[in-house]
Amino acid sequence: MNAEEKLNCDYENKAIYTSGFYADPQSDLANRQKLFDALKSLTMNQEPTTPFSLQIMATNSEINIMPLGLLDLNELKEYEKKQRASHGLNRADDGTPLLVQYSPHVEDASVSKQIIGTTEQLFADFNGQIEKIWQAVKQFLDENFKVLTTIEADLIADSKDVYQEYHETFTKMTAAQREEKLGFTLDDGEVEQFCRYMADMHEVQAVVLSAASFANRELLGDNSFTEMMSDNVRRSTVFWVLDNTFYEIFYYFLMAYQDQHDKLAKYLNHQRQTLIVNMRNDAFARVQKLTETPQLKVDFNKYFTDIFIPVAEQLTAEVNKFKD
Repeated sequence: MNAEEKLNCDYENKAIYTSGFYADPQSDLANRQKLFDALKSLTMNQEPTTPFSLQIMATNSEINIMPLGLLDLNELKEYEKKQRASHGLNRADDGTPLLVQYSPHVEDASVSKQIIGTTEQLFADFNGQIEKIWQAVKQFLDENFKVLTTIEADLIADSKDVYQEYHETFTKMTAAQREEKLGFTLDDGEVEQFCRYMADMHEVQAVVLSAASFANRELLGDNSFTEMMSDNVRRSTVFWVLDNTFYEIFYYFLMAYQDQHDKLAKYLNHQRQTLIVNMRNDAFARVQKLTETPQLKVDFNKYFTDIFIPVAEQLTAEVNKFKD
């Protein structure tokens, strides 16, 4: 039986079983549990011949777990060609290979793939296979976190240049000139902290507007907000973008300031769950309001700004607690 016959035999006229979850950065225990629950549900409620795709969304990437050839039949054909070349024409059919695929959503990044046994092995020996699958997923999540740290390093480097520009401008002014320009009093001893705040907000705004631009261009387009949110894929992507934006901002502050106090990183990580839950609740409440009043013209720049500037200001306050 060739690759096409195998897929037709197994998957013909069957709906693809899909599930997914968001993998928070540096949360191995929680992410492993989510993976375990998702795949356990698959094996408890479906058959080995069920076409399925588990999508794991992460910051700036996604990981898919699925039978090889589900999305691209040529992948399965090429795999079987290599197997025949290695083991001969009479090799036993040991099932459909299980693919773990990592797709970074950043420029010039390439897709990575690993074959972890077969779908039949997952169903027959779940406990034996789940750890192998987790190790592949964890490797890709670790690679993904490196992408995030690179993004943060670029933001931090840019913030230093922005800080210098603000600092040079305001230190040359008298207190009266600063008050005239800013509309409030800024004493000499406050200039450094103010310039740091402005530099941080500059980077936050860059992250926010980039996310908003993506949402406007790729998700909303010419549709109404209600139409967009009625589409399961686009609605899920909106909340994925929100989580991504949160983590880019959170890790910007953590990586920019963690060296200033030996307990700051631990403290911020302790606050992280509360901050992201509050962000999600705020974002959802705003979505509800926008869908209930469809005459409102949706401006994603404002939507993201209204959500994330308070998050950044809260992180600034938390950092300043240690600096003070």
